Amino acid sequence: MARKAGVVNVFATHYENWSQRDATFDEALDRVNNKGLSLVEALRVKDKLMAVVSTHFEAAARILRQHADNGMERHIDEALDSSIEYCNLRGLMPPDEPEALSSYQGEFSEDGWAMADQAIKTYGVEIAEGQFLFHGGRWASNNSTVTTSRPFSTSFCPQVALRNAQWRGKAYDAGRVDLMVVRVTRPKTKAFAYSLKGNHGNEKEVVFASGATLTCVRKTYIADIPVSRVTSGIQRVEKNVPAYVIEVEIS
Repeated sequence: MARKAGVVNVFATHYENWSQRDATFDEALDRVNNKGLSLVEALRVKDKLMAVVSTHFEAAARILRQHADNGMERHIDEALDSSIEYCNLRGLMPPDEPEALSSYQGEFSEDGWAMADQAIKTYGVEIAEGQFLFHGGRWASNNSTVTTSRPFSTSFCPQVALRNAQWRGKAYDAGRVDLMVVRVTRPKTKAFAYSLKGNHGNEKEVVFASGATLTCVRKTYIADIPVSRVTSGIQRVEKNVPAYVIEVEIS
């Protein structure tokens, strides 16, 4: 029987984005003396609630509109650090990361895809039904369903996925940004959950083996956003392209 872990929901506690203002003297003093904050932490206080994110779709849409939200990424880091389900998922991974998967994450060289794929199938597990993840890239097929032919990388964080979509001018060349909200449905494909520690721990990555079935459920236009690339003359060029949230099921 395949080993499984439960659903890791990084928005079980909603993410709130607040504007901030300078603290008054009395507020700062109270925060240092009674709430255990450092002086630097005490000098700024929450002012107005600007946004609440409670779903993965809302998170993807927000990151496309804002382009970056480091507060959301910190929220996700803290959610993973405190998640029993994530701890259980990582506990199903081998104690020593397979070399093929370390190389895949660090170098992402096409030469290593086959070995990484085999390692995922050997050491990975089926991800829980209903798990949400993010993938940044272009839905390049005219079909609503495709089968992957190489490892398929996802992240618990939409900001990481958006950076991957824009990496080395990919979004500029594609003329669009597709930020996929990926939901595990009828799981049958093994996946490997990387550690949050190490040089690439910030990627919060889960990579699926080849042979996964991806089904496009819905496409939602969010906004035109700026993307860029560096030309051969080491000159940065920029343009606006349409950005979409693509809701995808993976099995």
